[in-house]
Amino acid sequence: MRRFLAGLWLLGLALGQGLVLPFEGPKGYGLAQAFAQGLKAPPPTLLALLLPDLPWRGSYELAGGLYTKAGARLARAATGADWVLLGREEEGGLRLILAREGGSEERLFKTPELAWLWLQGKGLAPRLSPLPTPGLPEERLRALAQGEAPDPLHRSALDLKEGRGSGLLEGLLPERLLLLWQGKLPRAYEAFRLLAEGKREEALALAEAMEEGDVLERTAAHLLFRALEDERWKASARRLAEAFPELSLAWEEVSFAAFQEGKGEEAKEALLKALALRPDYWLYWTNLGWAYYLTGDLPRAIQASERAVALSPNATAYYNLGLFKAIYGDFLGAKAAYDRALRLDQGEDYPEALKDLEEREEPLALFFRAYLAERTGLEAEPLYRAFLEAYPRHPAAFAARRALATLKAGGLSLEVERLTLVPGGPDARPFRAGEAIFPEVRLEGRPYLRQASLFTALYREGRKVAEEEKPVGFPPLTVALLEVAPPVVPEAPGRYRLEVRYAEARAVLDLEVGAPSLARRLFALGLEVRDLSGRPLLTPKEALGEDGERLLLERAREALMEAAPLATTERLTQPLEKGPVAGRSVQEVLRDPDPEILRAFFQAVLENPERLAETDVVNAFVNWLLEP
Repeated sequence: MRRFLAGLWLLGLALGQGLVLPFEGPKGYGLAQAFAQGLKAPPPTLLALLLPDLPWRGSYELAGGLYTKAGARLARAATGADWVLLGREEEGGLRLILAREGGSEERLFKTPELAWLWLQGKGLAPRLSPLPTPGLPEERLRALAQGEAPDPLHRSALDLKEGRGSGLLEGLLPERLLLLWQGKLPRAYEAFRLLAEGKREEALALAEAMEEGDVLERTAAHLLFRALEDERWKASARRLAEAFPELSLAWEEVSFAAFQEGKGEEAKEALLKALALRPDYWLYWTNLGWAYYLTGDLPRAIQASERAVALSPNATAYYNLGLFKAIYGDFLGAKAAYDRALRLDQGEDYPEALKDLEEREEPLALFFRAYLAERTGLEAEPLYRAFLEAYPRHPAAFAARRALATLKAGGLSLEVERLTLVPGGPDARPFRAGEAIFPEVRLEGRPYLRQASLFTALYREGRKVAEEEKPVGFPPLTVALLEVAPPVVPEAPGRYRLEVRYAEARAVLDLEVGAPSLARRLFALGLEVRDLSGRPLLTPKEALGEDGERLLLERAREALMEAAPLATTERLTQPLEKGPVAGRSVQEVLRDPDPEILRAFFQAVLENPERLAETDVVNAFVNWLLEP
């Protein structure tokens, strides 16, 4: 039966190589199959397996999604099909999107039968023919689309994806699609491959060659101009939008070009067109709010930003909303927006928000500069004082005075919780010479943690012998933070004083540094020394302890001696001609390992940790002895 069904799909491709993609919806596979059968197109379940992603990051989603007019055109260009049909079940019926040469159309029909009549009018479906009944149940079609229990046709699709030839698909699917899966990439895909390989000039040359191509090539060319920071991207964006007005990405790119050129009106118009195509995309609403702001339309800027945060709460839109309301004079509204932005910000967005406020002269703009600075750990006191000096009777003056009092009563503390050999490891005191000391500290600030750098300094006999700095970053509203200070290394045994500083907060500890330890140095490298059965020779506590090196050498010696009876091959029983044990065989050395030879081996491991990284101590030791 499966062979018979597969054969049916090979019949009647006279209408050209069109493709029906799986429809969206609970009955999507069955509906798509019914349309494909009637249009004598390949099974949509094949396309579920073989429809390629677009060559750029984000694929169809970057262009607004596959199930859009733009998505259909891009799918047609990517596959080389004569036409592409997509569908989506909606509450109002079945929505079809048909992409053909020259453009795409979208219609909503109350029933699939009405959609079928529309395709008859387009000359794709045979006139006066009924919509076929799906040949397989929805569950079976869904399984085929996922590559489960494939019939011969779908097995060919899976083979094609694995590089085993096109099989039954030859002549059934468009040649461009088959060649793509066989590694013969179309220009758009080849250009992004070149870019990924760092071949920027070759990628740029290919982008230039694609400027007059189809929607896929021209979109790829534009994105390459952007990625390569070629100034032609602005003109490319405008040409792309003019040629393919159904591509929301193109209008978004036009808005970026307009923003960069300070053309708020053009950015606004471009974003309105993008939103007509993608009305629920929060980023377009966020940017539209900024475009309205640039054109001086604050009420609409506020409305657009409120729409953005309703769709997807994000720091940028809330910062914009706070700015617009501050300019508008709405203290409570601005404060609410800024408070929400600060909670959402992971530490990446507030610098731009502060910059936007710096460019304004309204009283609340100055107040909220101080407000944001305080909550992001920046210097806020001078800004609050400047606000009070300039606007002592402003309604927000009470909040500024209260903030100054809070800052005056605040403070900063630093506590060293432990000193480790590796970040996140156990406390490793007492330390040995040559070891990196990582202080793990707890920072607390009141009312908020201030931004500064962590310094670690090492003193010996009153003289600074080492100092390292580490900038510390954190999100707004941070009060306390666990952080690893930069490491310092005592080069020789002796007494040291360790100092950790963060702004004016500091902690000082006295250290007694001993002689180097092989066990501790191996631990610091993350190397676990195991015997032939895979058991660790030392626990972390033993490795870090006073007797770590002695235990390491003793237990390594025991492990080697236990393995000696296994060393019976000719290579292991013949005297070595060179190396640290020249004149003795590996078997002899294993029977009575000299501690100094073991020290030399572990020293070699420290110089090249790969010797021990993936093997046990016995095999690592033997391999070391046998090295040329």
